[in-house]
Amino acid sequence: MSNDLKRIECDPKCGFVVQSHDEKEVLDIARKHAKEKHDMNATDQQLKGMMKSA
Repeated sequence: MSNDLKRIECDPKCGFVVQSHDEKEVLDIARKHAKEKHDMNATDQQLKGMMKSA
């Protein structure tokens, strides 16, 4: 776990946001959201590209 807060936001029309100090947790939650809400199989590389420090 790092001190930096990591954040992934979905499309503004969707409104989904996840943030945590644990990068793996952010990736896991965002991947689950992408699959369940958008029927997408997002890769770690795609999700890390969307990740920002909060």
